[in-house]
Amino acid sequence: MAISKDKKEEEKKEEENPEIILKVDMHCEACARKVARTLKGFEGVEDVATDSKANKVVVKGKTANPVKVHERLLKKYGRKVELVSPLPEPPPPEENKEENKEAKPKEEEQKQE
Repeated sequence: MAISKDKKEEEKKEEENPEIILKVDMHCEACARKVARTLKGFEGVEDVATDSKANKVVVKGKTANPVKVHERLLKKYGRKVELVSPLPEPPPPEENKEENKEAKPKEEEQKQE
């Protein structure tokens, strides 16, 4: 019983502060400080941990959007940034393609008339 309670508590902690892991091209501590400063005031970000030797940035925050954090860092920092975890969800491939294929012939028919 004690083991299952510990696991549940750990899962709750992870859910409360999900981590966003980024691989960022940093070569010194000044770069790491710049990255941390860029992300500190961003919406949903509660804590930023940087490791310049491992080129790793861990962002913690309940409402932080991984895609937006990645885009912000790309825009502000200007170097190579790669989102490691969590990966963004790809859009459903089949539904959109079928709708687009049906819409294009209808537009072509209208142009011919």
